[in-house]
Amino acid sequence: MKVEKVYLPGKEEFEFREYRYIRIRSNMGGIDKDNFVSAITDANKPLIPKSGGVINENFIIITPDEKRFYGLSYSKDIIGWRQQIETGAALFSVESAEIKNGEHFVISNGENYELKDCQFERYNYYDDMGNIVKSNTPVESSEIL
Repeated sequence: MKVEKVYLPGKEEFEFREYRYIRIRSNMGGIDKDNFVSAITDANKPLIPKSGGVINENFIIITPDEKRFYGLSYSKDIIGWRQQIETGAALFSVESAEIKNGEHFVISNGENYELKDCQFERYNYYDDMGNIVKSNTPVESSEIL
């Protein structure tokens, strides 16, 4: 069986797009992997960014102590979107996180993990047969680009 390489959103830095991960907990009143992006971005009014948008990266980073962070990214008004996401996360009292230097997973509360010690999952992706896989599926570290 061929090992498919999977892109880890945020491992590489880009000038035109930034990546954040949001911790989703079970007690967030119906917020889950399918609606967390709109919940976080809509939490703060009026909208801070002047252009661009946010997308769900359909990727999860799980810290060694089992905290689950769901990926999103934004473009154009990077500073505005960063403020919007951080404000939304604060309004829900959840941590946000980012990948630093392609090796560390740094959480807004100061916790810092090496990526090699984390686990990864993805969802809502297409398999080799062209079928969409909606469920959370583990990704081996050796498969990560």
